[in-house]
Amino acid sequence: MARFFAKIAENHAFLSKEDEHHLLNVMRAKKGEKIEVVDEGDLYLCEVSSISPLEVRVLNEINRPTELNVHLILGFALLKGGHDELVLMKGTELGVSSFLPFISERTIIRLDSKERKKREERFQRIVSNASSQSKRLITPEVMPILDYKNIFDIPADHRYLAYENLSGEPFHLVEEFSSFKAGERVLCLVGPEGGFSKNEADLAIEKGFKPISLGKRILRAETASIYLSSVFSLLEENK
Repeated sequence: MARFFAKIAENHAFLSKEDEHHLLNVMRAKKGEKIEVVDEGDLYLCEVSSISPLEVRVLNEINRPTELNVHLILGFALLKGGHDELVLMKGTELGVSSFLPFISERTIIRLDSKERKKREERFQRIVSNASSQSKRLITPEVMPILDYKNIFDIPADHRYLAYENLSGEPFHLVEEFSSFKAGERVLCLVGPEGGFSKNEADLAIEKGFKPISLGKRILRAETASIYLSSVFSLLEENK
């Protein structure tokens, strides 16, 4: 059953023009067809009661929890070749609550203000589509693209940095991710193709971030973000 994010009012769902087009011209919905609609985290079973003009009537509210109890903020460096879009898509499917894209020292892509705005808008569309496809009850937030030095003011109860080039042992991912309480905010940073520089890692640690290991193998940047999100989701859903 298709799912849309829309406003519910007076026992009707009001879809965006884009979603109306998708429902009528792509899905070719007919009168009486059932769809799911999410409004501010609440899920409703609805029915197409009229085609022209389009009317969608609410049948009943559905109690089907799908969101994680802990708010995961995934900070990721912009990647070349569209690989950061894969991070957004899969991260949304895995339950990420917010995305924090940033540009670090070794980020290959450089953007002016106009290009940043255009990419942010594309990122939001990707997340919105992935939310509907994966039947999320929220659309994850996509924060503005920041320079690395400006990401440390994001509020979080726990902060982690995917980085292992240290003299000491990094913190273990599973051990750290098993102790969160409901409602807490967890910020995790994953670097670009070349990883974080030592200066960047030192700055993050100085700001209270814990370095964590993602295993014994070297992962591509996009794989690292997806792996981290997968472990987080698995541990939270099995509490």
